[in-house]
Amino acid sequence: MLVKSFEYDSYMWRLDTIYFNLLNLIVGENAVGKSKSLKALVEVAKFINGSFSTDMNIVHKCRIVFQDPDGKELIYSYHGSIEEILEESMIYDGDIVISRNQHQSKIKKDSVNPPKNKLVIQSQRDTNKYPEFELVMSWAEHTRGFSFSDLSSSKPYTIPSMFSEGMDFSELFMKLDEEKRKFVKDKMCELGYKVKKIDPLKIDKFTLVTLEEEGVSVPLFSPSMSNGMLRVFYIFTYMAYIANAEGAKTFLVDDLGEGLDYSRSSKLSKIMFNYCEENDIQLIVTSNDSFLMNAIDLNNWIILRRKGKKVTTYCQITHPEMFNKFRRMGLNNFDMLSTDFMEKFLSEEK
Repeated sequence: MLVKSFEYDSYMWRLDTIYFNLLNLIVGENAVGKSKSLKALVEVAKFINGSFSTDMNIVHKCRIVFQDPDGKELIYSYHGSIEEILEESMIYDGDIVISRNQHQSKIKKDSVNPPKNKLVIQSQRDTNKYPEFELVMSWAEHTRGFSFSDLSSSKPYTIPSMFSEGMDFSELFMKLDEEKRKFVKDKMCELGYKVKKIDPLKIDKFTLVTLEEEGVSVPLFSPSMSNGMLRVFYIFTYMAYIANAEGAKTFLVDDLGEGLDYSRSSKLSKIMFNYCEENDIQLIVTSNDSFLMNAIDLNNWIILRRKGKKVTTYCQITHPEMFNKFRRMGLNNFDMLSTDFMEKFLSEEK
């Protein structure tokens, strides 16, 4: 399932329709809502699969447009909180599947009576009767992500997840076959880390992953790595793991490139985007790194701008003339944000 667009609204914050491709880079000024947009997507996925947090106690509404593997469109929306669902709707390939308000709930033409605090797709889940529900539930259950800047050698054994539960790094690495482990080593070498060997090491009941560098006689454990090396090591391992994972594949990374030098940041983004495209993984990342922005095609950019509680999005889909005009100017991608080009274009458009 590919997320094609997402809208979110609460009394605190409103995200206008954000359109996604397979590969996506969310950019914008500080405090504009980049991390918040990812978090909203995460919280909605958690709400759908029932692992929501108390943050979702606020009344909110969302609308997600998916594209299934056959190219059919599925539109799913709800309005409510963990205490009460006020509205819920699903339209699949043009047919109404769920219609729910405070007075009645229907699956197609059949009336149902879900608990007031449960979504229909949760309470009526049946893989045989309602395969459409399973498409959305599978996406919610398999969407994963983390903040790149949270990966630290002070927290070396767990990959902090945006879904609250951490992922054990050693366990994750052990699930990789030899080909995937070679991928991790080769890509680290590509970024300039002279990795000679990566080996799991058993100590009593625990398994640790050690890394050997050329010219260094003592193996490196994750606590002794630099934050930059550790982040690259973890992200390549996770990418290799998710490529073989079952179900929908949506991978979110906040603050990509944080803590890396300009060369590694640019190379990392290119490797990630190419790998995710080859393995049909939907990638949605945020960054303020100018070198990384310059390395990613403008077709994959999503620019956020905020006014009060409202966040507006700009991309090739919503503003093709603006993006095409900027390309013709021959500037670096980052200049789209650092100059007054957008201000002038949007004021002329008005």
